[in-house]
Amino acid sequence: MKRNLLILSFLFFSIAQTYCQKFKNVRIVEPDFSETAVFVNDSIGTGVLLEHQTAVNTKIKYMTTQLILEFKMCCSTVSVDSLNSQFIVRVSDNSINPYDQVSIVKMKIENTKRVWNTSKSEKVEFKAKKYGTSSYLITVPRFTLGQYGICFKNSNSVNLFGVKLIN
Repeated sequence: MKRNLLILSFLFFSIAQTYCQKFKNVRIVEPDFSETAVFVNDSIGTGVLLEHQTAVNTKIKYMTTQLILEFKMCCSTVSVDSLNSQFIVRVSDNSINPYDQVSIVKMKIENTKRVWNTSKSEKVEFKAKKYGTSSYLITVPRFTLGQYGICFKNSNSVNLFGVKLIN
């Protein structure tokens, strides 16, 4: 009985440690340039630089306020976790409210490209706090499967990534 209790206690402790590991103090270097982002895949190191693209096609639908941006390839080469994903996003000034500067949107896949309709975008809720001298640490509690982009106000440049089922 004592042995089983000891094993069970160790199992609970291991699970708690694994869960808390995701929320350790992050000590990743800020990205070098403004409007770039890295995925926090560990609490120390450099993180994984997200795919950075500028829209290849920009369409404005006449008689509406729809702006449609298209990005090369249907899927990103960078994949992130679906639960409790964290990103370090470099901005020009992190004294400004992050929700006014940064948004995370889900992209639509059309043929061989990713498409973002700015007026009909599916925005993702996130939490942000200052990080370093010019960045934010952004935490997303939950993603659904798909292709996403971290977008910046008044810019056609987007940091792209995917969320896929990991076996």
